[in-house]
Amino acid sequence: MDASAYLATQHKCERLQAMVSSASVKYLVFTSVSNDNWNLHISDGVDVWRAELDKTVLESHRELADVAGYEAYFTKFRQAFKDGNISLSNQGHRVSLEVGNGTTALVYELFEASASQRKNDLKNVLFWLAETTKELQERVQVVEEELRSAKKQKPDASFTLPDFDSTRKRPTGQPKMPKPQGRSIINPASKKRKAAKGVEFD
Repeated sequence: MDASAYLATQHKCERLQAMVSSASVKYLVFTSVSNDNWNLHISDGVDVWRAELDKTVLESHRELADVAGYEAYFTKFRQAFKDGNISLSNQGHRVSLEVGNGTTALVYELFEASASQRKNDLKNVLFWLAETTKELQERVQVVEEELRSAKKQKPDASFTLPDFDSTRKRPTGQPKMPKPQGRSIINPASKKRKAAKGVEFD
């Protein structure tokens, strides 16, 4: 039987994060895996609420949510994070988290973490976000270098000389204009004069 941590990792839900505002307070909602469990966390920067889902709890939650299969379950969870369809209600020692919209939303109950858990969770998410920021900066740098390289290789169209020879050539197959009878080649508007003849005797 696969552990919930393995299932979450397999479906790319082991490290998700989203910002959520509730009652003018901002919260960071994030996920993690540890000790074969899939974990949900919520923090306002000071306090932390968490829920640990082992395989049994995860299976029960999936069945109660009426979702057929773990692929559909985690896809729904991941898409809600991507779209920002997350809401929560802080009730002090407990926070109710809704992932998704309407009656089909996945609902979780998270409880206030102990002092040691809070310290560990905040430390882990701090370093994780720092690593994520570094990776994004490196990706941006690679893209910028590729753009600069592409600009250097692209020829400058402003220095392209026109092909004068092509304008002088007559297109293939174009018929030649016939020379009018009795017209001068030098001055086509005037008729060509006939050569004078001498006096003819009968």
